[in-house]
Amino acid sequence: MTANNDSNRWPEFKAPDALSVSKPGMRTLFMTCVGSHMWHMENKESDVDLVVIYIAPTKSILRGEKVSATISQRIEEKNGVIYDTLGWEIGHLIDQLIKGNVNAIWNAASPLVLLPTTTQEDLQALIVDNLCKETYRSILGMAESQIKYEQKPESIVGKGYRTALRTINFGIELLTNGKLCFEPVMHIPEAEEVAEKMRQLTEAYEASTLPDLPDEDVFREFLLKLRLEDLKRNKPKRR
Repeated sequence: MTANNDSNRWPEFKAPDALSVSKPGMRTLFMTCVGSHMWHMENKESDVDLVVIYIAPTKSILRGEKVSATISQRIEEKNGVIYDTLGWEIGHLIDQLIKGNVNAIWNAASPLVLLPTTTQEDLQALIVDNLCKETYRSILGMAESQIKYEQKPESIVGKGYRTALRTINFGIELLTNGKLCFEPVMHIPEAEEVAEKMRQLTEAYEASTLPDLPDEDVFREFLLKLRLEDLKRNKPKRR
């Protein structure tokens, strides 16, 4: 499954309920769902992991005021469903995208967009056009962390290997074909299968024809445009 807007899968999700994480003066740009739902691997007990991308007031930034780069995780239950919501300021998101952070890619280009906007669509297109080899390091670190989870005594059997394998497969497709592919892993992999896929991930990195780094300038220009639009939007009206 390539990146697209898949928001109709769960019409019961209420976007406005999650927007309360935004602080006064911070405007929500879009919201996505990540975690197990993003991979079509959820079950009845799965939390709903939401990410709100917001913009801090440009005027505050120009005045040198401190703005929140992130908004802390908030967990709440509604109608028997656990919603796990966090927020990223658009500047922080752009910084992480420039670094090739895979979480940033998922947060911005998840196939499940619960609050779709042209800003999200434009940014997703920008991400797809600027995939790079640097993301390998983030993907590798993520997969290694998920494998370590499998080895913990309190872990759910198979969960660590399944999440690691979906991350690895995502990385192989990104590095090999320059695509965002969110394929589920429905079986419980053996350690040998995960190890072999890790080897293939490294091979994909070494053979990848993607640029080493994304075009930082296009991301900075995207952010600049948003900041200027926000400044104009909040400009005091003349009496």
